[in-house]
This record gives sequence, structure tokens and C-alpha cells, in this order.
Amino acid sequence: MKKILKEIYSFCKKAKNEGTAFANGCIDYPPRVKFILGILKKYEIKNCVDSFATEVHPDINFHNIILPGKSSYIVIAHHDIVNPKSENANDNSASVINAIYLKSLVPEAIVVLTDCEEVGMYGAKRLAEQIKEGIFGDIKGVINLELSGAGGKSLLVGDYPGPLTEKIKMIFGATVFPTPGNESIQFRKEGIDSTVINPLPITEKSKSGMKVSGGYLDNSSWGRCHTEEDSLEFISTQDMHEFVTKILVPLIKE
Repeated sequence: MKKILKEIYSFCKKAKNEGTAFANGCIDYPPRVKFILGILKKYEIKNCVDSFATEVHPDINFHNIILPGKSSYIVIAHHDIVNPKSENANDNSASVINAIYLKSLVPEAIVVLTDCEEVGMYGAKRLAEQIKEGIFGDIKGVINLELSGAGGKSLLVGDYPGPLTEKIKMIFGATVFPTPGNESIQFRKEGIDSTVINPLPITEKSKSGMKVSGGYLDNSSWGRCHTEEDSLEFISTQDMHEFVTKILVPLIKE
């Protein structure tokens, strides 16, 4: 199923939203949602779309894509974008593809591809409500994938104290650093344990100050978010494969 990773090229090149989730709130699904559903159909991965509006935006439809399973953890990756001129390769197309790839390898994994991370985190709020209602069973935590297109096993885990972060540190020796805003913050506000994991390449020199064994984590990808520099040039499907098979699969099966 490794060929799923190759879908990132068409995803970034062909599935172009008009803008943020607010610009695509029509009755029909926006292009990126349609593309994701096409991938899931192609690889025969069971799914359902949770379309919803909010009190703040009652005339806009948002779409969380749920890949159901039976697990103690939910893996999420947001599919919405900010800049329609960007390929949005690392933020967050790579993580969407990685989450789908994980599901193909571990059918019992629960994966949710969320909407509106970039504009209010409404998808995370919606999912948090469903978790607290028990719709997904007994969930211990939410694993949030961000910017996972390069870096492989070289792992950063967000500085969000709790059992999930401690588990990732214990299993993988992951380095904890503060991260930019992400959906884990919203889940934690709702009383749900969550952390963000972000593979980053290791370089001999780095301005990040994130020192690890072998050098420094290169977080230059953070500065490319929402820009036209967030391109496929900085993505490695081999690194994506390594991240999923060496990090996500063991984490879910642990």
C-alpha cells in the first residue's frame, strides 16, 4: 500500500480549494475533500463524512472525514488550507496522506481528517464533543499530525504535559519542544489528552536551537507554512513511509 504516499503529488497539484474553510462552505464538498474521498474509495478504505455548521457560521458547511476503527487513540490531521496559491505540501497535505497510509496498514486505527484548523479549530471542537459523548468508545488521547512530510523518525513532540506525551517520549526518546498553535490545544481545553508530533530533519547547524543527538532539528518548515514555498520540493515520500511505519504504527499498536 506504499503507493498511497504517491497520492500527495496529485493532492497538492490538482486538489485546489478556493481558500480557507470559509471560502468553500457550499453544499457540495470542496475540492480537497472530494480528492480525499476519491483516494479512500480507490483504496477501499471505509469512511463517513461528518458535515456540520456552527452557531457562529450557520450558513457554512464544514467537513470532518472519519475513518472508523477500534483503538484507544484517535489520529488526526487537518485537511483545510489558508493559501490557495500554495501547494500546501507540508501544511498539512503530507499529514493527511500519512494518516490515510496508517489506516491502510492498521485497519483498527481511528483516523479523523479535520476541517477548520486554520480558522477557528471548529473541526477539533466538533470532534471533541463527539469524543466526550462516547461516540468513539473509550479514547485515551488524540495524536495530532502536523507538517509530517520530511524528517522520518527524527521526532519532535509538543510540550503538552500528559500521559500521551510521556508515552511518546518513553517509546521513541522524542524531544519535547514548544510548537506553533495546533488542534491539540483545543482538545486539551476540552479535557482530552492530546499532543502534536512533527518529524523534522536533523542538520549539523540550525537556528532553531533544538539540539538533539546528531545535531539540531531543522524547523524551517514552520516558516514556509501558508506560503508558496510550502511546496513538494521539501517533501520526501521515503521519510513519510519511515514516519508512518516506524513511529505511527508502533504507537497505535503499543
